[in-house]
Amino acid sequence: MTEVFQGLRKEAIRAAIQRSFRDMSFLEPEGIDAYLRAAEVYRKLRERGVTIRSTIDCIIAVMAESAGCALLARDRELDAILASGLVKVEAWPIAMP
Repeated sequence: MTEVFQGLRKEAIRAAIQRSFRDMSFLEPEGIDAYLRAAEVYRKLRERGVTIRSTIDCIIAVMAESAGCALLARDRELDAILASGLVKVEAWPIAMP
């Protein structure tokens, strides 16, 4: 969520998206298993020659997997994680204007 709002420059857009975000359910890691799984995903990607710059992306993917959620993202690291097949998460389709 922080990354989304960091990039929004126009107040009207920020306000509209903030209202939408307030209606969403938020996931949080439960216990150590999510972090251990995220580290495993990170390590396996490194073994394949893929470097993920932000470990939080691995945590996000693992949380989506454990909750059975689709993942809405425009991020090359998350794209690489999803493409790897290491996590069973579908990408939420993004409609482009």
